Amino acid sequence: MSSTNGESRRNEKTDDKLAGRQLWLANQILDRRAYENHRRDIDFGFMQPSFQGHREKVGELNSGNFLSVIDLLARYDPVLRELLDKKSNVNYLSPSIQNELIALLSQRVHDEIVSEIKEAEFYSVIMDTTQDLSKVDQLSQVFRYVTVRKDEADNAIAVDINESFLGFQNISDQTAQGLETKITELIQSKGLPLHKCRGQGYDGASTMSGIYSGVQKRILDKEPNAVYVHCAAHNLNLVLNDACQHITEIKEYYDILQRLYVFFSQSIKRWELLENHLKSKPTLKRLCPTRWASRRDALYALRFRYADILQALTKITLRSKKSDERTEAMGLLKAMEAFEFVMMTVIQEKILETINIVSQVLQKKDVDLLQAASLLGNATCTLAQLRDQFDNLKCTAQGLASSWGIRCNFRHKRTRRIKRHFDELTEDQRLTNPEEIFKVNVFYMCIDTVVSQVRTRFHGMDSVTRKFQFLCPTELLRASDEALNESAQTLAAIYNEDLSSEFSSQLLSFRNALGSEIKTVSTVKGLFELLLLRHSSILSSVTDVATALKLFLTIPVTVASAERSFSKLKMIKNYLRSTMSQDRLSGLAMLSIVCVSGKENERMDGWMDEYIKKATFYRTFPVLIFFIYFTEKMFNMEKANKQQK
Repeated sequence: MSSTNGESRRNEKTDDKLAGRQLWLANQILDRRAYENHRRDIDFGFMQPSFQGHREKVGELNSGNFLSVIDLLARYDPVLRELLDKKSNVNYLSPSIQNELIALLSQRVHDEIVSEIKEAEFYSVIMDTTQDLSKVDQLSQVFRYVTVRKDEADNAIAVDINESFLGFQNISDQTAQGLETKITELIQSKGLPLHKCRGQGYDGASTMSGIYSGVQKRILDKEPNAVYVHCAAHNLNLVLNDACQHITEIKEYYDILQRLYVFFSQSIKRWELLENHLKSKPTLKRLCPTRWASRRDALYALRFRYADILQALTKITLRSKKSDERTEAMGLLKAMEAFEFVMMTVIQEKILETINIVSQVLQKKDVDLLQAASLLGNATCTLAQLRDQFDNLKCTAQGLASSWGIRCNFRHKRTRRIKRHFDELTEDQRLTNPEEIFKVNVFYMCIDTVVSQVRTRFHGMDSVTRKFQFLCPTELLRASDEALNESAQTLAAIYNEDLSSEFSSQLLSFRNALGSEIKTVSTVKGLFELLLLRHSSILSSVTDVATALKLFLTIPVTVASAERSFSKLKMIKNYLRSTMSQDRLSGLAMLSIVCVSGKENERMDGWMDEYIKKATFYRTFPVLIFFIYFTEKMFNMEKANKQQK
């Protein structure tokens, strides 16, 4: 009898252990299914497709991308299928749940980035605005700061220059005062102290860059060390715009180039005819109305497919049955067969080829002011040397013209007659040679305008760069002790809250200690990595040097990161989703941009635990019922299998 009771007690304990194990297993499976289910929300946030469709029911047509993917996964996942097939109103797939997940995930990313900015010693603000599809002015918030990556042993392994996007903010007051108030409110709402701001990056609009009452001046009055840097990429575009739009011949040239693209692109047959003649890329490209450096691709395609394009136009003029089409093709053919047009193609392609490389480098987030100034200086020297190479460019144009049999002569134009007054004894000497007229009025004027505009427009950036010029590795090694001491004291006086009076002596000691290794680096970031990663043992002795290097790397160069966020804005808020709320738009944009940066895995760790704590519907009664139902079902199945054995 006692043995029977003991055996029954052992069976009860075994059943209790089995029930506990099954309960734990059920919870683990359900937690994993719930995680995988809502992980789809993260993936969709990163890929920025539309979540919802015309119907919010799983399995029906046009139910939206999110529900369609859930339905597809349920075909291969019996647990998910059972959840969807249950006759219950609780399935965690409604639009309100999706919005809650997007808000929670984006807030977690936001908090992680803000935490990084708070830990950084300095930060800079990069702001730009654009109009979305609903005619709402959206302010893009980007913060630039420097972080040091560390391994598990808390050893520094890399230095990162970050430009992190923190969402969109709708703007109703576009005045300088209204924008300044909004920007300072956004900074304060994130808990960031304004006295740590060391840079402002905006475009050249007078509202932002005004020296008397612009946004940069208003913030500069509150924080004198928050220096303003006009976006270098915008400045470069303005340089090319001044050089091209103010010269009639060049403006007409680009008008013809745009007409050429429109002529072929508006007809499928004409475009097919052109492609058959080109046979391989590059093909004609549309002229970008804002980014002049990108027009280099269009000029490159024109230059190296010149004869093929003329052949396609000739075929249209001979075979087309439409009079308007023939007339347009003949006009383009006549314009392209002029030697001035050929010469302009070679010259403009050469200028934009020089500027394009600089423009692309300036749009990188890890570029610093000294690198930008060096690139601009090299481009200016190259263009200045191009001024003396007219004959070489003419030879290149003659080779291009010979591929179609174009006469290499400049056209004679009627000399403009100037009225002469009765008391005039002489008149100005005027050019009569058409080649000299083209060289002086077009070529020289274009080159001189570019060179002079680069020196004028980048004067503000140069003034900031000169303060930190001595931190460049080559300048650091070349400067004398007296000059280096003077430059360091000047910088320490400007940033007296960040640098101590010992900065100059620390800088001299740093150069003397690592002089041979400084020769191996070429950038300020490389110099900072040399000190922080390879010689961290002396870091405590030259703390001001590390502070100065970090401060310089924090100052922005362009607003390209804010411009890139506008691309995401257009992809997320399109004509199918024009009524999207501001919170959802900002959240999806942040998740999508974080995915591009490759840091989503680092910032998503532990999001599910936080979601369970904050999501009220996870504590509702139907969830407990489902957990109990699923656990009991698995327990009965396990018990039945045991009895069969």
